[in-house]
Amino acid sequence: MDDLRDTAYAYYEHFNHETQKSIQTFSEQMETKSLPNKIKFREFSAYMKDIGFPQFGSKNFFDQLKRGKKDHLVYADVITLLYIIESGRPFCNGLDCKNKFIVGLYFTCVECFFKNDCNYIFNVCPDCFRTKSYDHSHEVFLDPIVMLRLKTKLDKSKGINDDTFYSDDDKKKVDRALQIMQIAVSLGNLVAATTAMCSIM
Repeated sequence: MDDLRDTAYAYYEHFNHETQKSIQTFSEQMETKSLPNKIKFREFSAYMKDIGFPQFGSKNFFDQLKRGKKDHLVYADVITLLYIIESGRPFCNGLDCKNKFIVGLYFTCVECFFKNDCNYIFNVCPDCFRTKSYDHSHEVFLDPIVMLRLKTKLDKSKGINDDTFYSDDDKKKVDRALQIMQIAVSLGNLVAATTAMCSIM
């Protein structure tokens, strides 16, 4: 999780003041009322479900996200959380992991990734992939780094505007998943949307 934290903080330092302020507001909405600047599991889990991310509301993920032995999240953990959500970090679909969050590299079903509407992408952790501990109808899996290199090579060999391999919709889906450099804009949109939703509620 340390690598994800470092990456999230690096992006955060490049956000403008308005975006940082929005993230602060997002964090405050989860805080335990009797404990300012602290987010307990109960409030965190309920909030994740309210905004449509129930998979992040598990105790297992909460324990992975919080730093050290403390029993709560702090603002820095929320920065990491938003990066994890917007960068599309997956949970393992393997049989042994029971939907556990994948901290490091992972393997994605290539066919699901390119052909689906991104509502369902099948991912497994390295252990489940190595031991074939998963139940899935497709056979070809790649990690995101290899998939990015493959996409780049295909774009160069076929031309960016060649539709023989990807449709326009497929290109948009792949670009959304792989171009994490646009995370700042995405984070701002997520925070704004959830803030607006909570103000309505």
